[in-house]
Parts: sequence; structure tokens; C-alpha cells
Amino acid sequence: KLYPTQEALDMGAIGPFGERYGEEVKVYQMGEGDHMASLEICGGPHVDRTGQLAEDGKKFKITKEEASSAGIRRIKAVLV
Repeated sequence: KLYPTQEALDMGAIGPFGERYGEEVKVYQMGEGDHMASLEICGGPHVDRTGQLAEDGKKFKITKEEASSAGIRRIKAVLV
């Protein structure tokens, strides 16, 4: 969902690139309330381990995998 940058930061969204953001940013949210696993500006959500993604027995399915940088892989997945 798109938000004004300052509103996204005020919501608690993590944005590691500071001044590089435009007036509006995409905010990715995984989970809700006490079960919030991630709230991040652009770039997509991140978790320490995939088990954090499970909700009501859901699992994730990898839809794309690619190199991000040396020794780092990026995956795109959906919850099923």
C-alpha cells in the first residue's frame, strides 16, 4: 500500500535508506497486531526465519529466486 513517507515512518515502518525515499513509498506488512512479523518501506519484507511467516498453518511457495549480491539470494514467495 502507498503512504506518504513520513506517515509510513510514523507508523513504525523500517526504512534504512533515509533521505533517498520520495514523497510516497510502498509499505509491506506481514502479520497484524501482536503477530506483526515485518513492517517495511519498499524493498519487500524480511524475516529472520521462514517459520515467522506461518499463520493458521499456512506455508510459503517460492515463485522466484535470484542473486541479490555476492553470497546473497533473494526470493519472492506467496503464502498458500
